[in-house]
Amino acid sequence: MQLIILHGYLLQGTGSNIYVANIAKAWRKQGHAVTVVCQDRTAEALPFVEEFIEPQQPLPHTPPRPGTIRVVSPDINGLLPVYVFDRYDGFEVKTIPDMSKQEIENHIAMTAATLRQVASQGATRVLVNHALLGPVIAKRALQDMDVPYDVKIHGSAVEYTLVPHPRLLTYAYEGLEKAESIFVGTRYVQERVLEVFADVAESLRLKEKLKIVPPGMDPDLFTMTADFVQSQNRFVDKIRTKIQQNSNGRNHRRIAEIKVDPNGDLHQKLIELGETYDQRATDVDLIERWPTLARDEPVILYFGKFLGQKGVGEILLTAPTILSAVPQARFIFVGFGAYREHLEAMIMALGRGDIERFAACASAGEFIEVRDISRWFRRLEADEIRRITVTGIMDHECLSELLPLASLTIVPSKWPEAFGMVAVEAMAAGVLPLCNYHAGLRDVVDEVQIEEPDIANIMKLDRAKFVHQLPEKVCQALTFLYPDGFDNHSGRRKVGEALRRIAVEKFSWSGIAKRLLQ
Repeated sequence: MQLIILHGYLLQGTGSNIYVANIAKAWRKQGHAVTVVCQDRTAEALPFVEEFIEPQQPLPHTPPRPGTIRVVSPDINGLLPVYVFDRYDGFEVKTIPDMSKQEIENHIAMTAATLRQVASQGATRVLVNHALLGPVIAKRALQDMDVPYDVKIHGSAVEYTLVPHPRLLTYAYEGLEKAESIFVGTRYVQERVLEVFADVAESLRLKEKLKIVPPGMDPDLFTMTADFVQSQNRFVDKIRTKIQQNSNGRNHRRIAEIKVDPNGDLHQKLIELGETYDQRATDVDLIERWPTLARDEPVILYFGKFLGQKGVGEILLTAPTILSAVPQARFIFVGFGAYREHLEAMIMALGRGDIERFAACASAGEFIEVRDISRWFRRLEADEIRRITVTGIMDHECLSELLPLASLTIVPSKWPEAFGMVAVEAMAAGVLPLCNYHAGLRDVVDEVQIEEPDIANIMKLDRAKFVHQLPEKVCQALTFLYPDGFDNHSGRRKVGEALRRIAVEKFSWSGIAKRLLQ
């Protein structure tokens, strides 16, 4: 088949970017000719991309060969529409609600022109990502062509843009009306789509079109480790290579300390501090800060964005209590985002015993929703501080080496996630995820519940009281994994094998990609 994927962003990073890259790779592996229409201007450097067509560069006269991926980047006059503001090199970025009607229409027209040109080369069908603006682009580009399109709805466009700005729903209506199928990853997203589009559900034939097909993971990338030491050595080597490739990442020696001023905007100052280095580059000092992990020191891992709604701040809040109960534990925070410096400042305050600074940074920008901070706070000794490491961003190449070294990963999202991708990736690596049991995370836990109810019961956190549950849950989980002590990994390995089996059977990209074409 000649397949097209329309995506407004990149093919690396997080969320829908990773989804698109993996669907493209799976279709490529299955022998299809794949064209990805997106805005990744560095796609030529990606190992799975055979051809890259830059903006304004003529499209080849023939479609891509079977079993290859071509990336085509439309000219959009340098203005990138987003759902949540972030910085993208080479673009002026605006949230869609902040764009004028003319700017939105120009973006639709320019992208549609490129999509139409690509589709005219014998396309079989198009997979469009996000409820906005992809579907309306596809509808206008393909309206008099015999090329069907389907839509994959990710949560961000709905929750961050359409719900708070209903005037933009008309664009979504127009695009979804002509879609053949509308794919959602979980029951939660299905319910939300029916709720948000309730007024037009019948005219859009939503109940007929909506199909649950979860995102997935690469079982060849995320695997259990056979050799703890070798995996850690490979991880360090890969980090060293990343630093050599881009030395603009965070360096703790170059970070200025922000004073807590009752009359100042601490939140904004911390955000601005995080903009003084490249958050999408590996921390340049990570090798010198890296704590060599030992097999008898259980690693508690968070990987994801550093945002208030992700619950990452609450993990740090409970770390002193957990370290009191499990002194051998290590915490590793992997990610990037607007609250990176909030997290770093809180760790520094723990080492100094400065509750005033800790509380100020925790409340800045409503990073942490807990108000009884004094109940959790205590000064950490130097050795305890060294048991908390923040790495910055990490791509899958590095993460795949680090993840299987962890005993637990915590997925404490306060915001209703569309799907629990990080939980599935952890499971594939044989790592037990503790998840807030709500929204899209429920579907992952429920798959485990079917086959391994004892494991699933440990995985569940109650969103309403997860902060108070975390210390006890972590201790319970570690006892479950290591009933005979942290130097005996037989229990952990048995649980890991069960989790990986479920992840591979239910969530492998190859199977997901096939289901999208059925």
